Amino acid sequence: MNAVRRKTRSISKFGTIALAAFAISLWTTGKAWADPSAPPAGKLDDSQIVQQVLNLNRSEERTADAVKGKLSSAPVWQLAQRMNVDHVALDRKFTSLAAATQQSAGGRATEGKNDGAELSKLSGDALEKAYVGREVKSHEMMLAALDRQLIPNARNEELQRQLIDLRAEVAAHMDHAQSVQHVQSVREMAAQQRDLISREIGNSGP
Repeated sequence: MNAVRRKTRSISKFGTIALAAFAISLWTTGKAWADPSAPPAGKLDDSQIVQQVLNLNRSEERTADAVKGKLSSAPVWQLAQRMNVDHVALDRKFTSLAAATQQSAGGRATEGKNDGAELSKLSGDALEKAYVGREVKSHEMMLAALDRQLIPNARNEELQRQLIDLRAEVAAHMDHAQSVQHVQSVREMAAQQRDLISREIGNSGP
């Protein structure tokens, strides 16, 4: 009976930490998709589409920059590094399209606030779990926006081609983030089991 209670307390503690990290990841993802990044209601013109993509790219860059120096796990650091490098390249690509699509709704992409501000308050496993969760969720939302608004509304052929290429890259990013998230989950469960076994051995002595 005592073993069951100890196991329940351990799982409860694990669940509380996981829930807190998940809440942070949802908060930061929601922020990245709030104004100015969230798609405006109704149809978008080409200029607004380019601006939207630039905002999303820069959100990913800022978030990766904010967390990279605090990451200790190689897989999570590599994910953040990939997000940084790839989205800088995408930023350049879509900036080159901006000049051709400024006539209808010109202006620079909004820089926004530091998207890693809440993540920067975390450290260790909590930070890494929240960051990876954010990346999975944000890329799911990017794919939804591309499929439902950005690609269907694009009129410029080159822009549409670039958006289709972007979709493939975003899908690859999401696969990468999901694979890292799976590894995290496996390691957490293994650590939990080791902790439970250790407690059992410690409490079963003479």
